Amino acid sequence: MPIQLDTTSEQNILNMLMDQSVISTEQMTKIKAMSKEIGKSRLETAFELNLTDEKKIIEILSKAYSLDTVDLKKYKINDKLKKIVPLDYIRNNTLVPFEMANGILKIAIPDASKLSLMKNLKTMTKMDPELYAATISDIGDFITRMSGGEDKLRQGQKLEQVKKKEKIVPIEVESDVINFGDKVIGEAIDMEASDIRDKELNELGFEAHDLKKLIKAVTSPQGMVLVTGPTGSGKTTTLYSILKHINKPSMNILTAEDPVEYELEGIGQVHVREDIGYTFASALRSFLRQDPEVILVGEIRDKDTVDIALKAALTGHLVFSTIHTNDAPSTITRLQNMGTPNYLISAALSLIMAQRLARKTCSECKIIDENATPKLLNSIGFLPEQSARAKIYKGKGCDHCNKSGYKGRMGVYEILEVTKELKQGILSNLGQNELEALAKKGGFKTMHSMGHDLLLSGDLSFAEYERILSRG
Repeated sequence: MPIQLDTTSEQNILNMLMDQSVISTEQMTKIKAMSKEIGKSRLETAFELNLTDEKKIIEILSKAYSLDTVDLKKYKINDKLKKIVPLDYIRNNTLVPFEMANGILKIAIPDASKLSLMKNLKTMTKMDPELYAATISDIGDFITRMSGGEDKLRQGQKLEQVKKKEKIVPIEVESDVINFGDKVIGEAIDMEASDIRDKELNELGFEAHDLKKLIKAVTSPQGMVLVTGPTGSGKTTTLYSILKHINKPSMNILTAEDPVEYELEGIGQVHVREDIGYTFASALRSFLRQDPEVILVGEIRDKDTVDIALKAALTGHLVFSTIHTNDAPSTITRLQNMGTPNYLISAALSLIMAQRLARKTCSECKIIDENATPKLLNSIGFLPEQSARAKIYKGKGCDHCNKSGYKGRMGVYEILEVTKELKQGILSNLGQNELEALAKKGGFKTMHSMGHDLLLSGDLSFAEYERILSRG
């Protein structure tokens, strides 16, 4: 039977089964190995091996935590319950309120991890929550009944919007379509410009030597790879392309995202919920109990998260994440400013990639930009002899590009490999400029340098260079 609980719930159930000697240590080892082979979760694998079933789980849950059991099939949907507990909260936390009376709200749960939500539920509902044990399937059916036709209504609205534009635009979907409920959040994305799910690493515009460095880092058995850039710079595209490149059925990959932007086949994805205390740091701690080879943390925002992530990268895990900095060298400084010791940064960090997403000059209507004078080019770092003979182009605007002067998008990157020399520089507490100079000796090429090349090739206009790479 298809079982897809969030990772915290699933691990809680497995731990409970081991504590009650339903599953032995040897059997758990077999579950872990087989789970990787067949590409299913560990709980699904336990069902496949007939080591447990839903009836056994609810019996143990009831006994271990003194919870009465409930058959949710006997209860009708009460619309008042959805007003008291938001449907999104119900879906995200896989629990269902099924009855209320005299200030008491009865809630069915599939596992004991939901006990931690008692205080949150009491604050939210202004009622005293009373918990009951129910099967995963029953909870799923109940959530589906509570959802009613809302999802169909939302889908119809999205399709109508697409038709008005007279253009087929697929929907960005965050979805858990499972037997105990579904969660769908849609956003229209113009996939003509970019399809995150289908992008291969070699399609993202990396130069050959940089692509080689990146593939080396993301196929290593451990270490940390950071991607930095502003919102909308394509970080998600890059990270998902990396996961697609390394993913295989036998590999345990877990991601913590805010939000989950796309479903990735064969990868365990979790939506962090800081409003209920499920942060990136707590997701990381949960992940490390599940023996993953690869962890993706949506964003490093605080010292707690970065410390756990870096230590994970030193103990046999490959860790990917994003961080908000202007460029690759300043990322090291940012980690230091967050209070991370140099020895930890030096030992764990493998590679940093900074990037921007640029609009590509339309090839059908590009003309020489007379305003891009040698003096202007000198101001952005061109050498006088370069700027004197450079021809910079811009799009005039035509039917091909809808009069915009731009057609398509491209990435502008810099890839900083944390070499032995750079690791030593970090340990020696070199400043940002000194680290960048050291990196350049080893062949590091900045985003500005790549931008210069794109200006000279006619793919990037001066206005677009200024927009994405202006130091001001």
